[in-house]
Amino acid sequence: MTRLAWIAVMLVLGLSGQACGERSKAGAPVPTLEEKKVMTLRVRLGEGFQNNSVSVLVDGEQVYGRSGVSTDWTISRADSVDVKTDADSVRLEVSVDGGPPAVRAVEPARTPFVEVRFVNGELQLHALEQEPPMM
Repeated sequence: MTRLAWIAVMLVLGLSGQACGERSKAGAPVPTLEEKKVMTLRVRLGEGFQNNSVSVLVDGEQVYGRSGVSTDWTISRADSVDVKTDADSVRLEVSVDGGPPAVRAVEPARTPFVEVRFVNGELQLHALEQEPPMM
């Protein structure tokens, strides 16, 4: 094969993506090492909820919204929601009964658990490395 023909073949393969493996045979992108790992952020509603309406947003998207949320005092837990994310950091926003939200930046790879407490009318967000035990 002449050098010019070889260059032409490589150019055609490069433009089609087959030389670099950019696409699978089905045409879908092939995962690369640069893609981020999907993690789970668990937001647990703990102490202090008494028939409240609770809203949880992650990066501005509502992932949880319920009314009648109450803490089961035998396990110090009202409810929880798991959120899948590949972001290094997310903006967690929790509000109760339409009141002002509590906002916190959370790094799911470092602190994949967030305990939310509603104490004396104030929301507390605690980012944790390990899931808190149920009492």
